Amino acid sequence: MKSSFTVKIVVWSCNLVLVILVFSFLFGVYYTIKLPTLIAPNIDLEGVTNMNYRVSQSFLGDNYIYERIVDRVKNIDEENFYFTSKDNAYRVSFSDSLTMKASKINRDLSSSGSRYFGLIQNSTIVTESANDVPIRYAVPAVSLDKKVFVNYARSNALSLLFVLLYGMVFIWYLRRFISGLLTPEFFTRNNAFYLKITAWMAIAAPILMWLLSSFIRQDFFVDLKFDNASEVSSGFGLPMMMLFFGLVLLAIAWSFGQGVKLQKEQELTI
Repeated sequence: MKSSFTVKIVVWSCNLVLVILVFSFLFGVYYTIKLPTLIAPNIDLEGVTNMNYRVSQSFLGDNYIYERIVDRVKNIDEENFYFTSKDNAYRVSFSDSLTMKASKINRDLSSSGSRYFGLIQNSTIVTESANDVPIRYAVPAVSLDKKVFVNYARSNALSLLFVLLYGMVFIWYLRRFISGLLTPEFFTRNNAFYLKITAWMAIAAPILMWLLSSFIRQDFFVDLKFDNASEVSSGFGLPMMMLFFGLVLLAIAWSFGQGVKLQKEQELTI
């Protein structure tokens, strides 16, 4: 009974994950369609003399940042569109370190907020002068024009939709296998098939991630060389874990399949 109850908990956990993934996918479709107005909204500037407004989209390690700067005294009103990536971080040595002009934030006059479960963040910052701050780790920002910015930001959101869809299929087959363990005869070809599907999907995930990063997601830094800085490796933790997990599942699936064959042979012998 304890084992059956544990399996039921795992099945319902899979159900919960599936529901979350489905709603995330549906929301992602809406978000992708509405992205241009969300990432670079029209702002009412009546009565505004000084403003620094930013909106960022951050999916799969890529950040698309929209910035609106207004300074009526200096006759400045400009929009900037930037791309940054956590996969392109650089370590700067102490002797060659850069500095960033810093300002102290006035908390009483500044405000910030988020929408859509934190996917869209906006902030209005009022600052006072302060000393410059040295940089040890740098994430360069590539400037883009608005059309390119929106196209690649939408492509990034579509990539996330693919990941969610892939996750739904994976959890669905994993749930089918775990549900099969509740039946009196769980050594069946269907259960072996479900386990093999989840195993091969786990093994294929790192390959798909590599294809996604190599051929679909734009590498804006491929033709850039930064002096006095060394690139920080992003590592291969998640892909290697998925590959190892898939190989373990494949071994279990093979053993499960052998068990099904032995059971069928025993039934035929009897």
